[in-house]
Amino acid sequence: MKKIIYLSIILGALTLNSCQDELDTFNDNPNAPTTASAATLLTGAEVGTINNSTGNLTRTFTIFTQHTNGNQLQSAEAGSYIITELDNEGDWGNIYQAGINANTIIKNYEATSPYYGGIARILVALNMGYATDVWGDIPFSEAFGGVTGNVTPKYDTQKVVIETIQSYLDTAILDLAKPESANVSLPGTDDIFYGGDTDKWTKLAYAIKARYALRLTIKDGSTVAAQKALTYLQKSFTVKSDNLVATFDGGNNQSSWYAFNNQRAGYIGMGKFFVDLLKTNSDPRLRFYAKEVKPVGSGIYTGAAPESPDGSGVTSQFGAYFAGTASTPLNIVTLTEVKFIEAEAQFRLGNIPAAQAALQAAISSSLVDVTGTDNTAFAVASSATVTLQNIITQKYIALFTTFEPYNDFRRTGFPALTPNAISQSKKIPVRLLTPKSERTLNPNATVVSSVNTPVWWAQ
Repeated sequence: MKKIIYLSIILGALTLNSCQDELDTFNDNPNAPTTASAATLLTGAEVGTINNSTGNLTRTFTIFTQHTNGNQLQSAEAGSYIITELDNEGDWGNIYQAGINANTIIKNYEATSPYYGGIARILVALNMGYATDVWGDIPFSEAFGGVTGNVTPKYDTQKVVIETIQSYLDTAILDLAKPESANVSLPGTDDIFYGGDTDKWTKLAYAIKARYALRLTIKDGSTVAAQKALTYLQKSFTVKSDNLVATFDGGNNQSSWYAFNNQRAGYIGMGKFFVDLLKTNSDPRLRFYAKEVKPVGSGIYTGAAPESPDGSGVTSQFGAYFAGTASTPLNIVTLTEVKFIEAEAQFRLGNIPAAQAALQAAISSSLVDVTGTDNTAFAVASSATVTLQNIITQKYIALFTTFEPYNDFRRTGFPALTPNAISQSKKIPVRLLTPKSERTLNPNATVVSSVNTPVWWAQ
């Protein structure tokens, strides 16, 4: 498993850069010892998690879901569904690098510092969730041996991976409930997300548990999945300060979408389907998601269609909400997502008034996230139709730049997207291919060679 084992433990100060070639190698440090402190390992795992949550994968999936459009070079290829086994080698490696760092905390420090162990387990769960959602069967139980461990780990089925994610989160919750006195050392500023606040980490664990409960609506059945999700949500996020947010200092550590747009201007622009959807509904978030077509003040917003990539950059570019400055924060897991999960779960259980209330709350929460203020009239109107299609479509609008719209599209078929009509496959990809390094170097790999083969939970 060469792509995993040659990524070493992160030491020292780490910086972010959303240029994919640089992301592929920024973690490499072959001289780093494996006896790094829990604090150093935690910061490294969290920086890696930011990369994995806000970087190349999310940009690719926004092209698939037509939030954005691939207009040039590799991005245009993604818009034409030309995906190879080499395209996401770096993403695979970065996910497992974060896992190695977090797992080393679990192995070396959890027994004496359970707060570090609990946080590390949540980070493993989050990152392995990304991996299994896009690749299906993945290494997990034997994945984190490093250079001296098992270099050809077995692949666990997606069913087992999700069960293990839930188990990690359960153990994390128990770790974080222990008294401070049970810890030899406590996380503080080295925890760049929550500053060592165990209550917030516990709420995050329950949010992820609810996310993966609902992921299994097809496999567990609608009612079972929904009830599990609601149970977990009772102990999850209640205020926006609970949100898991990626922050950037604006120097070497630049906001991922801004940095990509700055370094590779014109590669990706706004998508026609998304922009038209917002325009049709007079959505107040449009001017924050997208820039006006020049000149400034034109009030004109347009997006490019997959069949007509905008190589000249005349359509709307990225807006200030997610690409405004080098220090623009990016949401990873939020109260907004939690309220959408609640809305869907209540709908699936037939509790329509509760579903409507949660849907309105979710839309209002998104409006505050994106525009800075609520718009009650808009939220009421947008939540008036309580159907699965509307819930998922509203979630698609609200969670732009995260993984979840792509996962929801594959799970529910909403929103109803029309594939690129001039692509060879004429099918929106529903997964990524097994990386070449795994196919060629790991005889235990579950090799998938078609992007049109659904992952297990979507079947």
